[in-house]
Amino acid sequence: MKTIQAYVTEDGQIFASEDKANLHAMFLEKQDVVDDFINSEDNPYKASAAKSIARSSVVNWEIWKVKNAK
Repeated sequence: MKTIQAYVTEDGQIFASEDKANLHAMFLEKQDVVDDFINSEDNPYKASAAKSIARSSVVNWEIWKVKNAK
């Protein structure tokens, strides 16, 4: 048997990567405001796949801001 390291987010999802867990945790934290933007007239990306990319980009931006705060 082998011991593994895993990361569990507040909603119970398990991730092998800390980065992926942090991405999901940030999405959970910002989900309401990100979805408000994604569904607003200010978001030019209306197709489903484009909305998914935009959502991921916004969450990654939020993580980048935290990591690079000066």
